[in-house]
Amino acid sequence: MLQSQLRAHGSGGAVQAPRRGAAPAARARRVRAAAAVQLPEGLGLSALRLAKPTLAEIEALVAGEFKGRELNHPHAGASATAPDLPPAVANGGFMLTTNRRRIGTGKAAYDSAVKAVKRWEQLQLSWNFSTTPALEAGARICSATQTIVPWSVLPAQVVYAREEDADFGPGDKGRRFSVGLASLSGHLLAGEERFAVEQRADGSVWFDVFLFSKPNTLLAWLSLPVIKLMQIRYVNDAITAVEAAIK
Repeated sequence: MLQSQLRAHGSGGAVQAPRRGAAPAARARRVRAAAAVQLPEGLGLSALRLAKPTLAEIEALVAGEFKGRELNHPHAGASATAPDLPPAVANGGFMLTTNRRRIGTGKAAYDSAVKAVKRWEQLQLSWNFSTTPALEAGARICSATQTIVPWSVLPAQVVYAREEDADFGPGDKGRRFSVGLASLSGHLLAGEERFAVEQRADGSVWFDVFLFSKPNTLLAWLSLPVIKLMQIRYVNDAITAVEAAIK
């Protein structure tokens, strides 16, 4: 069972891809729109790499260049209550992308999924990989993501990691392990990701991925249609990776 969704909150709905003949005009509109909003990170070219970086290279970025970076938005931890969000996020023009899937049944499946998330299996994809620090609040991480031709290096920080009893509704009590990952200065986007493993009262185990984000650079604004499609692919592939890891 699969549920996926992408929408832009506070902006009247997701932007549809322009018709082929209207592409130049659409690009011009995006340039004008980007010029009209605040983009703290400027162009965003520093995040790009023409060749695929090595794991050692992105580990060096975490230990060096990214070590002193701060979060690039003031909403750390806001994803913890998703899909319910604080008003500043819900009405802040953030894109919301979410996907969840049943990945197994029983305690063994739940425990295996939690271990997979702690190993960062959800980020080890054919077109994305990351450093793998110990999963704890405050840990810094860097992902390398392939777009069309170049790669992007994207720094983030764990803002929460918790396991708790969960109430999913009347007669449906279980448990949840969740991790929140917020973007740091230097990231093309500003936002947060939540990865959650849930076991429901009937024993079913689900993996849920939730993102809120918006462009933080001119490059991200100009690439917005591609970014939206990539985020849909990302949440689906992340779930598939965890599901495969527990089989």
